[in-house]
Amino acid sequence: MNGSSWSDWLACGLVVVAPVLPSRRGSSLAAGLGLGAVALAYGMGDAKEWLLPVAVGGLAAFVLGSRSKIRRILGAAMALGGAAATLVLGWALPQPVLPEWQGPHQVGTCRFEIPAEGVEPRLVAQAWYPTEAKGKFSRWLADQGLAPKFPFHHLAKAMVPIGVDAPLLATPQRFPVIFYEHSWTGHRAENVAQVSDLASRGFVVIAVDHPGQASRVRYVDGSVVTSELPGSPDFSTQAKVDEFLALGEKCFAARDRNLERTVRALNGDGDTVTRLTGRLDFQRMGIFGFSFGGSYALRLCATNPLFRAGANEDGLCFPGEDPRGPFLFFDSELPPWLGLAAVPGESAEETLVRQAEARLQAAMVGPARKRVVMNGVSHLGFSDAIFRSPWPRLSKTGKRPAKEVHERISRELGEFFEAALQGDGK
Repeated sequence: MNGSSWSDWLACGLVVVAPVLPSRRGSSLAAGLGLGAVALAYGMGDAKEWLLPVAVGGLAAFVLGSRSKIRRILGAAMALGGAAATLVLGWALPQPVLPEWQGPHQVGTCRFEIPAEGVEPRLVAQAWYPTEAKGKFSRWLADQGLAPKFPFHHLAKAMVPIGVDAPLLATPQRFPVIFYEHSWTGHRAENVAQVSDLASRGFVVIAVDHPGQASRVRYVDGSVVTSELPGSPDFSTQAKVDEFLALGEKCFAARDRNLERTVRALNGDGDTVTRLTGRLDFQRMGIFGFSFGGSYALRLCATNPLFRAGANEDGLCFPGEDPRGPFLFFDSELPPWLGLAAVPGESAEETLVRQAEARLQAAMVGPARKRVVMNGVSHLGFSDAIFRSPWPRLSKTGKRPAKEVHERISRELGEFFEAALQGDGK
């Protein structure tokens, strides 16, 4: 439970033991005070909400712990119930743990800002890269304001073995670059498990928070810009679908400009990212993204020849998206009706999905294309949301275990980009 610390288990143990201690007032008092001290001490930590039931149960055991048999039984029941509730909450909603990487290297990270340019806003970006040094544990989310809502808010306190500002791996070769594109109102750290796994394989992965599209962009001076997009696109009518597609095109255009500025900064323009300057191979660039970010990755691989390969994680295929080079498609479990012929009266959303599927099938005709359909995995299963709970249904990521899903996605991504981008660096 949130790291299964000794204080968690000790607090629960005290509550379980307290009711069966001799019924003398002194024993009950000692048990109650001991529990209270432990609960209070750990209650200042990350899991204080999950300790509330065990603390209440312990207090009840102390208050009701007299010579009255009925009161002792009631106190024991409340104590045991509180302990059980804390154990269940701690197991079902633990603090997430980053899975082990499949590559041979340790991973470092650095954050950087790109100054405003004319009407274009400041950009916040982050790089993950291979390093020799075993990193100190750092926050999973550098911006605590990006933590999901209760009861998954403990992601704000989760730690990962990624070294902040660690030195880049010493090698004469330059590193291939992969851009990660966040979802509709997502953020650059929504897929730390996948980007860090790619970094462990020898890639430098760059993620940019797109102002006005990302859920929250926090600059080094403390100012914050939130998303201007609707939280969930409305596909209820064809007119709403057309509005979404038009807005999506505007978002694509803004991302084009942001990535062009980011590539220039990484290439030494303005001395923004000196740690990486001269170490990256821009002739070997790829891109992937989740949801709308995957849709953009597909679009960029169709329009920008600098990006040699890409992957789309469960994003719609917009019109005009036919990638030039190798491309990997991931999809969540497909609805049964998608394999059947269209029927009169289908909803606007179903028509949109059916059209996107037709575009994907057309793109699969090209060389070096692969599609991976993840049965038993829902849309959120392609993001770090899969680590929020050992119960996939509770985290709304499908029905397959997080470890199994993450290992499959990371293996497919890693092998795909290794084949498409890695080789002798210049």
